This record gives sequence, structure tokens and C-alpha cells, in this order.
Amino acid sequence: MSLDITIPYISSVQSKFLINFKEVNYEGISSIPIVDVSIVLVESKNKILPLKDLISICRLIKEYLINNQVVLYYYCDTNSDNIKISVRNKELEPQEFRHKLFNSLYRLFSNTGIVKDEIIIEDPANNTHFISLITKTIDKENLTNVSIAVQQMNDK
Repeated sequence: MSLDITIPYISSVQSKFLINFKEVNYEGISSIPIVDVSIVLVESKNKILPLKDLISICRLIKEYLINNQVVLYYYCDTNSDNIKISVRNKELEPQEFRHKLFNSLYRLFSNTGIVKDEIIIEDPANNTHFISLITKTIDKENLTNVSIAVQQMNDK
């Protein structure tokens, strides 16, 4: 079964998204596949996305994780297009805002049986990078191996 899938999602405000899962090839890092997850805005209705839609998207990602033995890799990009950051968070860069939002949503769920690791790479020349890794608790060793490998790649 291919781990590469795309799930279309239409929000309650009629914005269209694609939730992409794509296996990445980092041989020797993990004994289970590493899958990049990305959320792509295809069509915006220029309305703020309600919390219920964010929760629905998170449920789809969690369902994918539960149904597959993988380490999910999520990188918060620096793209500021089509992101509405509230006034109280306006001092945050888009990637930090996405990272904080993702972590808040992660905490909302009862994540029994799931572990997460965060990697924050300070890069004054190219903005700070925020990466989250998620897997099932039984695969925590693989998550640790991926986390170490990502950090070592950054150190080079």
C-alpha cells in the first residue's frame, strides 16, 4: 500500500485544502517510513478558518497516523500568503504562528499512544525553522532517530 495520498478538504467557509502525505527517502535513519505531511491552501475565501475546521484537519492527520506505522514530519513554512494572524500574535513570524497553532491543536486531542518531538532551528539568515515529528508511542525510538538525524543535518 502506498503511503503517498492526498486528502481534499473543504472548510465550513468553503476554502479548499489538500492534505498531502508523501513518503520521504532517508534510508538508514528509521526502520519505519518517514512521511512528510503538508497542508496546501488551494482556494481561499478570505475568511478566517474556524477552529472546528482546524480540528477536522487534525483528525484527518491523526487518523492517517493511526492507520499507518510511520513517523510524520511537519515543517512550518515561512509563507505569509493567506495567513491571518490575530492582533495578539502579530509579532510572530508565520512559521512560529503555525508552530504554536499546531502545538495547541495537538494538546487539544487526547493523544494517548502518540508521541511528538519538536525541532527548532535558529537561522538568523533564513528565519527560524520549526519542525514537528509525530508517531505512535511504540515507535518512539524511530522518532528519536529521525530527530537526531535532522538536527545533525542542520549542524553540517
